[in-house]
Amino acid sequence: MNLYEKLAEDLERQIKKGTFHYGDRLPSVRSIHQETGVSISTVLQSMYLLESKGMIEARPKKGYFVSPYPRPDQNSPVVSKPIARKGKRDIEDFIQKVYGPMDSDKRLTNFSVGVPSPEMLPIAKLKKIVRDMMRDLPDACIHYEPIMGSEYLRRQVAKRTLLWENSLSAGDLVTTHGCMNSLAFALMSLTQKGDSIITESPVYFGTLQLAKSLGLNVIEMPTHSEYGLDLDAVEKTVQQKKISAIIVVSNFSNPMGYCMPDQNKRTLVKICSENHVPLIEEDLYGDVYFGADRPLSCKSIDQEDIVLWCSSVSKTLAPGYRVGWIAPGKFMDKICKTKLYHNVASSSLTQEVIARFMDKGRYENHLRQLRVNLHHNLLKYLQVIYEHFPENTKVTYPNGGFLLWVELDPKIDTTLIYDDALEQGIKYAPGRMFTLRDQFKNCLRLSFGLDWNEKTAKSLIRLGELMKRQLI
Repeated sequence: MNLYEKLAEDLERQIKKGTFHYGDRLPSVRSIHQETGVSISTVLQSMYLLESKGMIEARPKKGYFVSPYPRPDQNSPVVSKPIARKGKRDIEDFIQKVYGPMDSDKRLTNFSVGVPSPEMLPIAKLKKIVRDMMRDLPDACIHYEPIMGSEYLRRQVAKRTLLWENSLSAGDLVTTHGCMNSLAFALMSLTQKGDSIITESPVYFGTLQLAKSLGLNVIEMPTHSEYGLDLDAVEKTVQQKKISAIIVVSNFSNPMGYCMPDQNKRTLVKICSENHVPLIEEDLYGDVYFGADRPLSCKSIDQEDIVLWCSSVSKTLAPGYRVGWIAPGKFMDKICKTKLYHNVASSSLTQEVIARFMDKGRYENHLRQLRVNLHHNLLKYLQVIYEHFPENTKVTYPNGGFLLWVELDPKIDTTLIYDDALEQGIKYAPGRMFTLRDQFKNCLRLSFGLDWNEKTAKSLIRLGELMKRQLI
């Protein structure tokens, strides 16, 4: 660790412990230089690092101030406890209501959409690469790709795993039309109608609806808002019942935003290996971390090839390109057959465009700025929620991704309030969408991937005030 990184870490620790409060002015650069003995340039580097993480902000001619940052003792949702009672069937209609029409009304503030706003994406650079690829590729991408997909793309994805304990090669990967397509291939390859699978709870509604469409029995597990799946409950279940697969979003989950600790990931992989249960890992958000390093994936520590690693650029770069991949381990043959039967091949042009974007180093540069912007947004969102939502509101504090899980007073039903919010130009994702059980009525998921501006801030404040009115 460099000296400036150590100094930044010490300052961050003091902020989190409350030595410096929100809005406090930090000691001047010169006074820190005199107190610590490090050079002024080193102090400035530390400040720049903290500023990039959204911890502090510079004010012209006044110095550096602590940004609004949540205290570690703030209430947050703890453990979900899925109940036996099934939810109502009308939730499927409600999902269509929220996500069916993709609104283009610029007056609408859409906190429900789970992708970064266009302002955060390198649209102009992608356009240029599209033009270049159409000129450079001799066949203009009109032919079918091999069943495993673009070798160029698979090589670029594999390069990004070089620091893993078990790095991947191009031959370990199969390209897909986004991560949901990877998940669909995995479930179709590993399960049959009537089989049981394990998921987190709450869990992304798309996963639930896909499983239902395949006739699968979904067993929702207790899930901690900071640590993820209750592994004791998982182990007990796989030992008592025949489980065909476990699905987990290990890094910055959707919808809770938690990141499983490394030891928990190792334990989960061990449980799956010892009980011969495939682990389907969705790792869409792992590259959008706010700490020093990317968190481990379960696949990176998989010694038995039991993990099917699914990812894409849909949450980080180009949602509409539908470029994803899966590293299916020992299930490679099954996945290739499923892809052949259902897709034949992936889209050639978009794969080549994403591969070149990665190859030129632009992807990592883009991710660095995206992480800064999203972390800044998170802090702004938390500040508004703490100030304008009901007093007993609980909210997760993710260290990556762009999704927040908000738990409100039990008297509030976020499904019933949805139409009132929509009338005020606000969309969000009610908690009932993320379960097949009759639970999470007082919860909602918010995306902090929107461009932070006056409109976004005012909409979030109005949403908080709307929730307050339900308690009057």
